[in-house]
Amino acid sequence: MPQTSLRTALGLVAALCMSAAATHVQADDSYPNKAIQVVLPIAPGGDTDVNARVFNRYLEKELGKPLVAVNVDGGGGTIGMRRVMSAKPDGYTALFFHGEAMVPKLAGLSDIDIDDFQLVAVAMEDDTTILVTGKDAPYKDMKSFVDYAKANPGKTRFGMLTGGYPHLVGVALEEELGVKMNLIDVGGNTAKIVALRGGRVDLINVQYNLVRDYLKAGSFISLGLLSDQRNPLIADEPTTAEQGFLASFSKFFFFAMPKQTPPDVVETFSAAVKRVVDNPEYQTEARKMLVTPTYLGPEEGAAFAKAQQQTLQQYQSLLRGQ
Repeated sequence: MPQTSLRTALGLVAALCMSAAATHVQADDSYPNKAIQVVLPIAPGGDTDVNARVFNRYLEKELGKPLVAVNVDGGGGTIGMRRVMSAKPDGYTALFFHGEAMVPKLAGLSDIDIDDFQLVAVAMEDDTTILVTGKDAPYKDMKSFVDYAKANPGKTRFGMLTGGYPHLVGVALEEELGVKMNLIDVGGNTAKIVALRGGRVDLINVQYNLVRDYLKAGSFISLGLLSDQRNPLIADEPTTAEQGFLASFSKFFFFAMPKQTPPDVVETFSAAVKRVVDNPEYQTEARKMLVTPTYLGPEEGAAFAKAQQQTLQQYQSLLRGQ
C-alpha cells in the first residue's frame, strides 16, 4: 500500500509551502487563559491515547495551562471529530488524532474529513505497524501467510475497525498481496489485541509498542513491519519489503481545531507543539514509545495531509465494497 512517510515528504511539503506567502501573525498574549480540552476520538488504552497523554504533559508546560484529555469513542473517530468541528473556534477545544481521520469518508461512512478542520500541527510519526498473528498460526512469515491465504481464501480472520485505518490496511493487503481474507470488525487497537488473544481473529495490524510484551513472551508472532525500510527504533524487525511484499504503512499524529479559529491562536498552539517536538527530554520518552517526534506547521501539515488523501483515494471503492 503506497504511503508517503513524513521522513520522505518533508522536502516535498517544504517546496509546496514556499510558493505560498508566509504571513507572521502576532499571537494574542492572553491565549491561553484557561484549560484546553483535547478530544481523543478513540477508546482509552491505545496508541493514540498514550501518545496524546504523554505529549500533553509537555505541551501544557509550554502553554502554561492544563490540557484535559477527553476520550470520545465511536464511529471510527467521527463522533469525537464532530464534537471538535462544532465547538466554538476559540482555541479551547482541540483534536488529537492521526491519519485515520481521512478513512471514514473514503469508506462512505461519514461526511466529515480532515479538511473540515484547521490543522494546527503534525507532532509525530509512528512507522512501527506490524502484522501480528498468534503463536499457533500455520504461518510464521509473510511468504507462508500469503501461500496459506491463497490456498484458503476467506479463511483468515483479519481483525479491524470498519471505517478505520485497520479497515484500510485490510483491503489494501488483499489488493496488493492478491489474497482474500474475512475482515471482522472487532474495534480499535485494544479490542483487536483482546480478540487475537482470545482466538476470535487470526491476524491484526498493530503498533509494535502495544504488543511488545506479547512478542517477547512468544504468545504473538510478527510477520513483519509494514514498511519499505527498517525502523531504527526496532532495527531487528524485518520488513515486509525484505520478504518480497510491497506493503508500506505509517501513521502521522496531529492537532487540529475548528475552522475559523483565529490565526494567532493557531500559531501560539502550533509553536508550543514545535517546542515539545524539539525538547530532548520528550524525544527520549518518545523513542521509548517507538514514535518519532516530527513537526509540521499548519501550512506544511495541511499540504502533507492533502498528499496522503490523494494516495488513499485509490482504495475508496475497496473500502466501500464495490
